[in-house]
Amino acid sequence: MRKTAIALFTILVLVSSPLQAKTAFSGTYAITGVNPGVGAYTGTLTITARGDVYDVYWSIANTHYSGVGVVANDTLSVAYSAADHSWLGVMAYRALPNGRLEGKWAVQGRAGAPGTETATRK
Repeated sequence: MRKTAIALFTILVLVSSPLQAKTAFSGTYAITGVNPGVGAYTGTLTITARGDVYDVYWSIANTHYSGVGVVANDTLSVAYSAADHSWLGVMAYRALPNGRLEGKWAVQGRAGAPGTETATRK
């Protein structure tokens, strides 16, 4: 009986882990961030799971950005751009135990420190 219970528990953990990874990131968030050399910003972030791929959308100061991401361990890595695709950026969000996302981002060709962002589920 004990061996059966342990086996069932193990199967449950293995089956639910991918589901937890998907739900850990999917949702709508209020974001606050710092753009180095520019200043603080706020906005909205929407993350939607599409299988093992994530569609990611930001709305910041009436400007919209979109990207596509994948999860490895506890990190969602996203390639993104503005609507005109004149530049490319990367964002890495780490899921925290409290449900928030902590991120660092950078834009191709831009020198300096990466930007930072915190996302709080709405």
